[in-house]
Amino acid sequence: MAETRRQMELTASEQEVVERMRMTPEQRQAEVEARRQERLDSLTPEQKQAVEDREAQIAAMTAPQRRVYLAGQRLAGIARALRRDAAKGVGLADALAAVDAVNKPDVDWLVGEVKKVS
Repeated sequence: MAETRRQMELTASEQEVVERMRMTPEQRQAEVEARRQERLDSLTPEQKQAVEDREAQIAAMTAPQRRVYLAGQRLAGIARALRRDAAKGVGLADALAAVDAVNKPDVDWLVGEVKKVS
């Protein structure tokens, strides 16, 4: 009874999280695959081919190559977000200055490495 009452107090998104946590790894994997297939079905044939080509390219990489590739993709995503923020008036210097003290050494390292490559 108490469990039922507790479930009633959860929001819909919280309830979804609880249900996902109750899934087996196989069920979660099947859900991920179903969402992936749904997304692929919504693409044009050309877009679908590009996604499949990219997946094949990544699958053919060695583990170190894949780590480097995925790290590059994460950096590109961050760069896109920073560019969008800059278009809205938030400067890169402001974003870098807003990094908290715990993460500042990591950001400083990245900036230094980028300067070396440039």
